[in-house]
Amino acid sequence: MDLYILRHGKAEPYGQGYPSDHLRPLMPKGRKRTKQSVKGMKAVGVNVDLIVSSPILRARQTAEIVHEGLGLKEPVEFSDSLASGSVTGVMSAIQAYYHLDGVMLVGHEPTLSELISTMSSGLYHVAFNLKPGGLCKLRVNTARIAQSATIEWFLPPRLLAAMG
Repeated sequence: MDLYILRHGKAEPYGQGYPSDHLRPLMPKGRKRTKQSVKGMKAVGVNVDLIVSSPILRARQTAEIVHEGLGLKEPVEFSDSLASGSVTGVMSAIQAYYHLDGVMLVGHEPTLSELISTMSSGLYHVAFNLKPGGLCKLRVNTARIAQSATIEWFLPPRLLAAMG
């Protein structure tokens, strides 16, 4: 299975306008960059059957932009495990999708970097810097979790957007 790990796009800052972290939307720049990134995703051959997203607003908006841009038929699914910060919960959710050829997860840091680390090395603390809008492709070799994947590529948001 190809597993694409996408951090949500650049969001409005936490603070007076958005006192709840869960309600922070994408900034206009985040929306624009995500749309550009979809073109980059197509250029590098991103092929997914399903997008699974955190239900938190900025991740939901990112997932919806990507879903529309890739022209997917299956609706976006939402998983609380992607919002919980629990790598174990996310990994359990991945097992339910192992039968698919390609799945994209849209979520938050530090959970996504910890997920990449655990799936590729078996250690949760290997340092990755998945910036807002960054995308990583893992090739998942087995339904077990730790050390079950190979990192095929890791694209920062500017490069991904420039490829489109």
